[in-house]
Order: sequence, then structure tokens, then C-alpha cells
Amino acid sequence: MRAIRRVMAFALLPAALSATPASAQWWTALSYQPAQPMANTQEFTDGFGWRGIGLDFKKQMSDNIALGLSFGWQVFDQQTDQVVSAFGVDISGDQFRYVNSFPMLANVTYFLGKPGNLRPYLAANVGTYVLEQRMDIGLYSIHETNWHFGFGPEAGLAIPVRPGLAAVLSSRYNYALSAGNVDDQSYVSFGLGLAWTHGY
Repeated sequence: MRAIRRVMAFALLPAALSATPASAQWWTALSYQPAQPMANTQEFTDGFGWRGIGLDFKKQMSDNIALGLSFGWQVFDQQTDQVVSAFGVDISGDQFRYVNSFPMLANVTYFLGKPGNLRPYLAANVGTYVLEQRMDIGLYSIHETNWHFGFGPEAGLAIPVRPGLAAVLSSRYNYALSAGNVDDQSYVSFGLGLAWTHGY
């Protein structure tokens, strides 16, 4: 919970910046972000993650280039009775496994097309992922939380709805390097949301 509070406090920092005048040319987006686990993440929680949210802040440096910050929260879970090795022994029984991922990424975005039109974009994200893995077996709970360095190439489409408002579709491959006793983690997130824009 301490890690979650730190993530939320950090996420609120740029919220004040998004209230700058329209001439600052900011993009503030809120999106629903379900995700598909991959590789090690899928081995631990083999199921599509329907719970996810994203918050993005971007500042236009030109008509086509923006610098920004991206925050998110993706949840994966699985119930299984497979035998698992932990603490040097094999454990069997009904298990509930969870992965909570909190990406906090800086990014550079390149927009195609012209302001006010349909705008595909590509983004390069880099930063940190706070990852919590937990397994509940009966009365026992085993968990570990680590800060992982990671990156996330992203592609998306901004669809103008009216001046100052756009619908946004996106997909990002998230890769977090190993940290602590947790191997590297990866998943693909899909975004569907709205972006409030200023000045383009």
C-alpha cells in the first residue's frame, strides 16, 4: 500500500501543470486500459486483465512533437490449484495470484497529420514500473513489490470530436526489467479514452 500511495502522489504532481493557460498547448488524457499479460507475467497470472486505467500529460513542442508523462494501473489475477514451488518446497492448494503494475513513464510522441485532423502517432516511453506480485494460499500470503526500470513503445490514433476534445485509441508494449526476486515482466495494454487539448 505504501508503494501505491507513492505512485498516486507522484501522479498528482503534473495535474497542476495541466491547468496552465491554453497557450501552453497541453494534452491531458484519461483512458480505460485493459491489458494482455505476456511471458513471465502470463506464467504467473494467465488471464486477460480487464482492470486498467491510464493518465497522460503531453506538452506540444511543435505541431508534430510532444513531450510528456504517462501513468497507469493494470491489474492481472488468476485462481488456480497448480502446484507451485516457493521457499524451497512445493505448495499445492487453491491459490489466488495477483499482479498490480503501476507504470510511470516519460515519453516523446510524434504526431502524423495536421492539427485538427485525424492524427496517428508513435511514442517512445521510458521510466519505471512499480510491480506488486502476490499469491494467497489459504491463510497465507506471499508478496513482493519492486521498482523496475522499463520501457514501452506505443502507437495510437487521436480522433477529433470537437475543438479541444479528441477520442484516443492506443496500444503499448510494456517491458519491465527484473528487480529483486522478480524476473522481467511484460504485457500489452490497450487504451480507449478522451484527450482534452489546448491550442491545436
